[in-house]
Amino acid sequence: MPKALYRKWRPQSWDEVAGQEHITQTLRNAVMLDRVAHAYLFSGPRGTGKTTCARLVAKAVNCLNPDLENRPCNECEHCKAITAGRFMDLIEIDAASNTSVDDVRDLRDKINFSPLRDALKFISSMKSTCYPPRPSMLS
Repeated sequence: MPKALYRKWRPQSWDEVAGQEHITQTLRNAVMLDRVAHAYLFSGPRGTGKTTCARLVAKAVNCLNPDLENRPCNECEHCKAITAGRFMDLIEIDAASNTSVDDVRDLRDKINFSPLRDALKFISSMKSTCYPPRPSMLS
């Protein structure tokens, strides 16, 4: 089955991200100094690298390379698992198509579990503005 271009050609290192040097340098510095925040909000139009940067942060923080400057290494088990989309502690959600109460409950259940491999679990929610308002917000 053919892959979508954004999946086939997604940048796998900080240097491959085009046009976002100020963002990638900030995120790279946070990883190198071991000062990654508990949450990041990436916003902007489609195709500007929001998901790519989120995946690179997850990959860099979970990378097994002891040299923080060379993260992500794309050679360790964790980097390869994230690239292949089989890293259990990285949850990606498309909020535009997961708007039901059951979808939110499922997400809440996944979040309650401790990370399987490391001390960190990443949840990447795309198009979060598409979540419907809570019933209490309607009145």
